[in-house]
Amino acid sequence: MGLYHSVGLGYGIEIPNDTDIDDIDRALFGQPNSPDSVGYLIVGDRDKTLLVTRYVRAEENTVTRLTADLATAEELTAWDAALYAAVVRLGLDDRPTPTWLLIHDYS
Repeated sequence: MGLYHSVGLGYGIEIPNDTDIDDIDRALFGQPNSPDSVGYLIVGDRDKTLLVTRYVRAEENTVTRLTADLATAEELTAWDAALYAAVVRLGLDDRPTPTWLLIHDYS
């Protein structure tokens, strides 16, 4: 078994780790195929489960600048609505506030 290592920046929320993957797939089905659609990431050995919209992977030996123009107000509003809709379709009671997430996965 090999190890996978990645670092990226995504806009999203953490959801409970025990959320069924099939339920997540059903909740996200039918979205347009675009960088702004909601997807999910499993971090580690199911240490964290995230719903994310825009995701930028940090390649090895590079620098990714975090600036205020990473997204417009309109994009953030649309992403918030899409993430909230996914949470509702999943039937989750908690509505975490979406934010930029630095995601370090070593699994």
